Amino acid sequence: MLNKVLCCLAMVAVASAYTDDALKDQVHDLPGSEDLSFDFNQFSGYLKVGDNLSKNMHYWMVESENDPKNDPVVFWTNGGPGCSGLLGFFTEQGPFFPQKDGSLKMNEYAWNKVANMVFIESPCGVGFSYSEDSDDYKTGDAQTAADNYDLIQAFMTRFPSLRGNRLYITSESYGGHYMPTLAKEIVDQQKDASEDEKLNFKGFAVGNPFTTPYSGIPASVETYWGHQVVSKPTYDKWVASCVDPTKPNAEECEALFIEFYRQVGDLNPYALDYPICLDEDMMAKAKYGRAQRLAFFNHWFASASADLRSAVGLPALFSAEADSDSGYEPCESVYTTTYLSRDDVKASMHVNPDIKWEECSYKIRYSEKDGLNSMVPNYQYLINGGYDLDILVYSGDDDSVCGTVGTQSWIWDMGYSNGIGETWQEYTFNGQPSGFITKWPKEKLAFVTVHGAGHEVPTYKPEVALDLFTKYLNGEWTDGLSIGKKSAASASKKEGKKYLKSKK
Repeated sequence: MLNKVLCCLAMVAVASAYTDDALKDQVHDLPGSEDLSFDFNQFSGYLKVGDNLSKNMHYWMVESENDPKNDPVVFWTNGGPGCSGLLGFFTEQGPFFPQKDGSLKMNEYAWNKVANMVFIESPCGVGFSYSEDSDDYKTGDAQTAADNYDLIQAFMTRFPSLRGNRLYITSESYGGHYMPTLAKEIVDQQKDASEDEKLNFKGFAVGNPFTTPYSGIPASVETYWGHQVVSKPTYDKWVASCVDPTKPNAEECEALFIEFYRQVGDLNPYALDYPICLDEDMMAKAKYGRAQRLAFFNHWFASASADLRSAVGLPALFSAEADSDSGYEPCESVYTTTYLSRDDVKASMHVNPDIKWEECSYKIRYSEKDGLNSMVPNYQYLINGGYDLDILVYSGDDDSVCGTVGTQSWIWDMGYSNGIGETWQEYTFNGQPSGFITKWPKEKLAFVTVHGAGHEVPTYKPEVALDLFTKYLNGEWTDGLSIGKKSAASASKKEGKKYLKSKK
């Protein structure tokens, strides 16, 4: 009841700042939040994009708890390709976590502590996004970038007071393709944009990115070996037969990967040292709890043999206990699927009630060849083009889906010199070693590892993730100063300190 009063008070105070279309999207009485206390506004609805405006793209915006009028606007989408941005909302860094009983729990490390967060379901056909034209479900990197640019413009038309705010785009996993292509789309489109289409675009951040072909399956194999979860004889065969691209042996390498997958067994592929969901009743309502990885495999192995597709498609479960100290809940994605399937939730979100929400879409037909393209040229285009963008690449080092070794395989080879920057310097959070930072200050590029985090960094290390995000928005990762020596001008740093105090 308290949150209803707070939301009503907030609504009275700021109603005049919103367009009529925005007010129609405002979320009231979100099911499961009845006993929660929060005073930020949130909006959920559809934005029409595409040449014929036939694509209905779902967004969910939650205002910053700090200074919504002036804080950055940050768009978030998950990877796949074809996974919903609501995974980020409900299992990573959104304001609420669904519980098994259908209630919601506040996330004390939500990223809307310091920014206006806009979670989108893209491409069209993902989550609650839909079209009446089935041709709209055929897409690829270029089309997705064009649609997401149109989505951003449509959002700014609905929320014109935010157009001048600093704008950032963020993602993870196949976001390693989404973000560089969208960033290029933005800077190219902005060259000839009219005054009422101008965006204050400042950069992008992407976690555990699938950037080059090596950062997918080959990096997974290297991560398996580095974590010692596969045998040396099998790994030696892989090195002998599959590492040298001039000596292709597709049949043998496929068989070896199936063997790797068998040896790894039921370990959590997103975070090898974390438990998995064991609630069989809940798991029966979702797709095995590994939807993002399955979506990636579905894309990567679209033309693979039936044996390989079968081998990676239906992983079993094993016994483990949740790590209560970290706050990690291995069944969170399952609770999310159940929550977003409820009619009362859909009504509150203003979405198509006939859509059955799933973590990742198998409806879309995403270009297979796009996954084979390296995104390094896009990075070089954006860095060398003088667009003054802040670019952060971060990586949880416990991930095997898009392992840190995959990012290291390309980011150093771009050839940029550190100059007065930092090279693989340890950084700490609350006094604890938390990872390593490398800065290329001239290029405004930074690479940060998060020690002990999995594929979705905010899921596994929420405190560190919010600290990382706050530092990024303050420019602390991409400047030329050492960590801890810069005093940010933004008020968000003060808020970051407020929410990042260690638990006592």
